[in-house]
Amino acid sequence: MLIALAAGLAARVEEAAPPLIDLDGTFFVQLGLFLLTLFVLSRSLFGPYLKMRSDRDRSIAGARKDASAMGEKARGIVEDYEKQLGEAKRRGNDERNKLHQEGVAIERELLGKARAEAQAALDVARKKIITDTAAGKTLLATEAAQLARKVASKALGREIA
Repeated sequence: MLIALAAGLAARVEEAAPPLIDLDGTFFVQLGLFLLTLFVLSRSLFGPYLKMRSDRDRSIAGARKDASAMGEKARGIVEDYEKQLGEAKRRGNDERNKLHQEGVAIERELLGKARAEAQAALDVARKKIITDTAAGKTLLATEAAQLARKVASKALGREIA
């Protein structure tokens, strides 16, 4: 009997179960509170947060754009520097070659002058030697003749004319 009574009560409880969603006056109060909270939070929390995020995204994009522009500018400066450096090296090489050629020309000129002066001094010395030799031969010939006369005079015991 107790089982029958419990089964009867259970059947009545199942019949009288409240619905899952009950739309009464508290629903509209909760909806109002939700909308009020949504409005307050969107004004005081979500709006500033989303604005801060968009500002940050814009500033990051601007910084990336500036960094890209600076990178391009730096590459241009490096290329210009390398071009100027290459031009300076080329001009330096040209100037060095020019100075080398001038030095070689001056060296040739100085060597030519020195050779000419040496040749002139050698020619003068040769002429002097030739004239001195001729003068010496003439002097020796006269002295040899005088010496031969003296030797012949002494050998013969008389003067030779």
